[in-house]
Amino acid sequence: MVPLSGNRRLVIAHNPHSSRAADVQEHVFDRLDAAGYDYDTIEVRQAHLNDNVARLAPEIKAGDLILSAAGDGSAHAVFHSVVAAGKPGVELGFLAFGNFNDLPHVFNSKDSLTDPIEFLQNAKPETVWPLKVSVNDEPLRNALLYASVGWTARAANQFDSPGIRHKITHGGAGLTRSFLRLGWYYFKTRRDSLLPAFRLNGKQYKKTDVICANGPEVARLFRSGKQFYRGDTFLFFMIDVRYVLGNIPFLASSLLGRMKGAEKSSIVLEFKEPSALPLQCDGEVVELQDVNRLTVSKAETPLTVLTTKV
Repeated sequence: MVPLSGNRRLVIAHNPHSSRAADVQEHVFDRLDAAGYDYDTIEVRQAHLNDNVARLAPEIKAGDLILSAAGDGSAHAVFHSVVAAGKPGVELGFLAFGNFNDLPHVFNSKDSLTDPIEFLQNAKPETVWPLKVSVNDEPLRNALLYASVGWTARAANQFDSPGIRHKITHGGAGLTRSFLRLGWYYFKTRRDSLLPAFRLNGKQYKKTDVICANGPEVARLFRSGKQFYRGDTFLFFMIDVRYVLGNIPFLASSLLGRMKGAEKSSIVLEFKEPSALPLQCDGEVVELQDVNRLTVSKAETPLTVLTTKV
């Protein structure tokens, strides 16, 4: 059981305007109230990541147990807020109240995905080393599970469009429908997805995607085969999504539990000309401009994440 004695706070982070707000009320707040738990709340907004971090980080106190009851986008904002706050003794957990729920599925057992009581009774601390993404040698983003540049990032960005969000809010949520939508997007856009030419370790490449996996899963479909967040390396690979047949071996191995790639402690992509790139970190997408160098490495400071998996 996670100790909540003394001055330690239980803080529930949620988005009151999300499509799952009613579920959060019923399955989180109502259950905690019925069980007699005291808790505070912080609200994640449909806003730029930096705006959420600027507002949430000052609300975080030393020793807080912060439980994100939201989707991956809100959880990503809460994670960055914890990093920005830099308070000692903070522990972070994730409940599954979003569309994909990558973070909860990686760190939670099935029984604790949406049940805060089950989570609090069984969670244990795990030391996690996130990825750090720097652009032109300036830190920009962190990622707990994965970071990608290219077509996969743009594909994720389509779920942030107003039309798609309206469909999700009005009954279009769910992993199956999301992947069907992703398949349609793939056949529509894959031919126009080549990244600007870049150099890596002195060699030039032309690919559609560069992916760094820090956890055992990417988008709940592909398996890396290792919990890289526990150590000082991540799984690095490049793909070209334009050609279906050429990617069959990679897709087969990824679906069966072992993505093909190389373990790296850091990578540096160098672009000949300042380039525009889509970057995705744990599902949050940002359109980068004037990129000469993009670096992915492990963060210098670990994070304590609560997990109910053995």
